[in-house]
Amino acid sequence: MCRRQTRSCRGCAMEEKRMQTNDTPYIAIYRRFRPEIFDKVIGQAHVVNVLKAQIASGSVPHAYLFSGTRGTGKTTMARLLAKGLNCLSDAERPCGVCENCRAIAEGGFVDVIEIDAASNNGVADVREIKDIVIYPPTSGKYRVFIIDEAHMLTQAASNAFLKTLEEPPENTVFILATTEPGKLPATIRSRCLSFEFKRLPQALIKEGLAGIAERLGIEAEGIALSLIATESDGSFRDALSVLEQCLPPGRVNLTREDVLEAVGSAGDDAFAELSEAVEAGDTAAALLKLAALIASGKEVRRIMEDWIDYYRSALLIKYIEKPETLLARAPENIDEIRKRTGNISESRLSASIVKLSKLYNESRWLSHPGILLEMLIIELSEEAR
Repeated sequence: MCRRQTRSCRGCAMEEKRMQTNDTPYIAIYRRFRPEIFDKVIGQAHVVNVLKAQIASGSVPHAYLFSGTRGTGKTTMARLLAKGLNCLSDAERPCGVCENCRAIAEGGFVDVIEIDAASNNGVADVREIKDIVIYPPTSGKYRVFIIDEAHMLTQAASNAFLKTLEEPPENTVFILATTEPGKLPATIRSRCLSFEFKRLPQALIKEGLAGIAERLGIEAEGIALSLIATESDGSFRDALSVLEQCLPPGRVNLTREDVLEAVGSAGDDAFAELSEAVEAGDTAAALLKLAALIASGKEVRRIMEDWIDYYRSALLIKYIEKPETLLARAPENIDEIRKRTGNISESRLSASIVKLSKLYNESRWLSHPGILLEMLIIELSEEAR
């Protein structure tokens, strides 16, 4: 396997082609490109550096707590730690290629046990762990329990688990992963070495997507990858899911328009026309523009979100000399926004963003958010008269 993160080689291309044939079942992109060694991990250097040092020195705590928002690599890091503890290599571990590393990657290593606490969260499930943990590892040096969504353990299960966590047998490591660490009892949190996984910067996500697109043989526009990175909200797994949405079989290139279509966005032209109608005080035209967007299948909350983004872009363009450094838009798109929103004042843009954002937040609890969006359009267009 090519070890360069953003470059491909002939061997990589051949492997990707083989994986896409009808002879093998389809594997989702986020699973296909899951890192097998620490050096392949995108971001989270504050976690990687500590884990590598602990594995190298043999100073491994008996319990870890990985917390953070979805898609930031908690489960992936837990598996890498499990590999590193059981890797057979004499060099840096995990190597990703030895027998134990491959078995863990394939889910066939008996000493690495993954438990989904969302569906296995009762006292009986914890008792099964206690029954297993008394025996020494059979295939590797460490027995590793990875408990995903650990905050879903019931209070009784947490209490039953606490004793095992306090005094685990030798060569046993627990890794708890959760998106909501505050829901875990303080007694459990205090017995774990905690790492908080951060949302990834858009630049890192874009770099990772570029490498994966190249390995897939996809010619992707930089602006398209920037848009996916923006959509992902710091989650690399979400970014890979969006990338997969954009790549139907046979596609060999990826444009910004492809991404907009995949995520259900109407594009700048639609919001330019809607904004122009509102600012002209043409209530009827603005309502008809909204109706057309909804009729085309666009979700109302997505329309609000994209309209907010359009106004935000227009506002930043007025203040920043090179707004392309912050916006997932090509220079020509920025010039078009500048031209079409030049007559809208900064205060007007700011006020519209605030009102739309408030409605967006409230719309989560509404059965018919489109009606209130119509009311807001009427209000904004009347203000413009």
